[in-house]
Amino acid sequence: MQTSRRHFLMAVPAIALARRAAAQVKPVISKVTLLQVPGDFRRPVAMNAYDNKATGKAGAIKLVRVFLSDGTLALGVEGYVAIREPGLAFLKRMIGVDPETVFRWEGDRISGHQSDYGALLRDPQNSWFEGPLLDAVGKLRGKPVYKLFGPAVKDGIDAYDGSLYFVDIASNRGAEAVGERAKAIKSDGYRAVKIKVGRPSKWMKGEAGVARDTEAFIATREAVGANFNIMADANNGYAGHFDWAVRFLKACSPYQMHWIEEIFPETVEEYRKLEKALLDVNAVTPVAEGESIHMMEEFEPYLEANIYGYIQPDMRTCGFSKILQAADMAVRNHVNVVAHNWMSEMGKLMSLHAAKIRRNIPVVEDDRFHNFALDASDYEFRDGQWFVPERPGWGVDLSSNYERLAKNGNEIVIGG
Repeated sequence: MQTSRRHFLMAVPAIALARRAAAQVKPVISKVTLLQVPGDFRRPVAMNAYDNKATGKAGAIKLVRVFLSDGTLALGVEGYVAIREPGLAFLKRMIGVDPETVFRWEGDRISGHQSDYGALLRDPQNSWFEGPLLDAVGKLRGKPVYKLFGPAVKDGIDAYDGSLYFVDIASNRGAEAVGERAKAIKSDGYRAVKIKVGRPSKWMKGEAGVARDTEAFIATREAVGANFNIMADANNGYAGHFDWAVRFLKACSPYQMHWIEEIFPETVEEYRKLEKALLDVNAVTPVAEGESIHMMEEFEPYLEANIYGYIQPDMRTCGFSKILQAADMAVRNHVNVVAHNWMSEMGKLMSLHAAKIRRNIPVVEDDRFHNFALDASDYEFRDGQWFVPERPGWGVDLSSNYERLAKNGNEIVIGG
C-alpha cells in the first residue's frame, strides 16, 4: 500500500507536467480544401456595361474550408485573383501553422500580421486566405471576428441592394422596367439601391444609351421616392466619352445621385477635370472607385487630391485587414469606405463585420446572393439593416448540402 502510494506521489509531478504540456499545444492547420459551390441571386440579374449576356439567377464560387488539428473547422471564400501554383504553394506552406501566430496582438486584439506572414498576406494571390484564418481564430477564442479587432461602434449595418442591372435591355422594355425592379427592392425592406448605367458603350451605343441611362435613373427615383439612396455604377461605360459623362451626371443631379462609380477608368487628372466640369454646371456627385485596387497605398494619390467620396477595395480579394487599413487611411481625408462585393454571401458577411467597427464604413454592398453550401441564418435583416450575431468567427455554418456538392465536384485537398 505504501509502495503504491509512493509511486503515485512520484508520478504526480510528471502527470502535471504532461497536462501542462498538452494544454500548451496549440491547434494547427491540418488540411485546406477548395470547392466550387453553386448559389443563386434573389432575382435574375441582367447584364452590365461590359457583359456579353445577362448574368441570370445562378452563380458559383470557390468555398474554402480550413481544418485544425483540434477538430475546429473554419470557412472562407476565394478572391477574384485566381488560385494558381504560387497560391497553392502558399496554402501548402500554411499546413502546420497555428492561425493565432499569423497575427500580431496587443492584449486580446489583433493589431496586424506577424512579420513572417505580412508580406505573404499582402500578395493578392494569398490575401483572401485571411478570411478563413480569422474564422479559425474567432472560433478558438470564442469571439466574433469584429471583436478580435475592436469594440462595435454601431448596432445595425445599413445595406444597399447591388443587383439592379440592365433589366430593361434583358426584357426588351423601357426605363420603367428599372423603376419597377427598384420598387420591388424597396418592398423587400432595403433603403438604398445601386443601379447599373453605362449603356452607351455596348448595349445602346451612342446618344441613345446616354438617354436611357438618364431615364433609368429618373425612373428609379420616381419609383422609390425620397429618403432612399440611389447609387449608379457605369463599369467604365463612358470611357472615351467625357462629354457624355458630364451630360449624364448633370441630368441626374436634381434627382440626388448618392455616388457615381467607375464612370470611366480612373486617373487623378480625369477626375479633377470631371469635378471642375460638374461644378461649372452646378452639379456635384461624389465619386466611388477602387474595386480593382489590391494594394491600399495605391489610393493615396486620389485621397490626397480629394477626388473620392468613397473607396471600394474588394473584400474577399483584399482581405479583412486591408479593408480596415483602407478605412483608417480614408478617415484622415474624410472619405468613406464601402467594400466591393459580388456573388459572394461570405464577402457580404465579412463586410458587415468591418462596418461594425469602423464609422466610415457606413454601408455594405448586398449582392442578394445565397451560397447553397452556407447557413448564415443567424444574421438578421430588418428595416434596411443587417445585424451581426455574437457567435464565434464569422458566425456561419456549412449547410447539409456541402457533402453532396463535394461528391459531385472536384474538391482540391491540401494537407492531411
